Amino acid sequence: MEPNTELIELIKLTLFDLTLKQVLIIKKALKKSHPRDPHLREYVIVETGKNFAKYKPNKFEEYFTERIDEDSYFQLKAYLRAIFKEIPSEYKHKKEIIRDLKIKDLFKSDLFSSIFSWLKANPKGNKLKKDITEYLNEVDENIGNLIENEPDKALELILFLQGNIFLLKNLKFELLEKLKLISTVRSNNEDEYYDDYFWIDFMYDSDLSISDLISDISEMFDSIDDYFDFDSGGDWDGDYDFDFD
Repeated sequence: MEPNTELIELIKLTLFDLTLKQVLIIKKALKKSHPRDPHLREYVIVETGKNFAKYKPNKFEEYFTERIDEDSYFQLKAYLRAIFKEIPSEYKHKKEIIRDLKIKDLFKSDLFSSIFSWLKANPKGNKLKKDITEYLNEVDENIGNLIENEPDKALELILFLQGNIFLLKNLKFELLEKLKLISTVRSNNEDEYYDDYFWIDFMYDSDLSISDLISDISEMFDSIDDYFDFDSGGDWDGDYDFDFD
């Protein structure tokens, strides 16, 4: 709902949302830089997750899902840079998102906006944006206290927010593992609250750690900006993907 959001931020948030849904996996792994390299090196890679095959992506998510399959993996930096270059423009990508999420009625559609590639919310959209901002600010202010004192409500709220948890500033991800242990919410409530949202698995599988997952992702969140640093002097295509064993 924020028309001024930069393309890089949209790419990051889409990537992390797909990761929370277990469509994609981001992890550190020891790999050879090429088949003849005798040494293993640590890379941050992206590969498909357990829900990849059954997930039906939106059009704007296909930039992420169509370049990878269950038999391949990519160096994260090269993967994101390739997606960045494939997207035709920031304006067109935002229009794709608006169309896919069926929120066109919240934005202006006059001739000047189309000619000059302006994206502006209309009065209805501005009202919704204001309401969302106030809601997220309230959640941000109270989430820590809610996790400590009303864990069931906190869990329902976090699962309802889905990938929007990355818009919160005060959520301490290490608290989520504690929340997982003390909450009494059961998986038979999933369909009622979280239809088709796959990362709820982390709350009910003792072998999975949502805290580790989100902590790892959040650690990478800001560092990913370095992947798009055009002024670094590095070769834009110098670290391309690899998908061999």
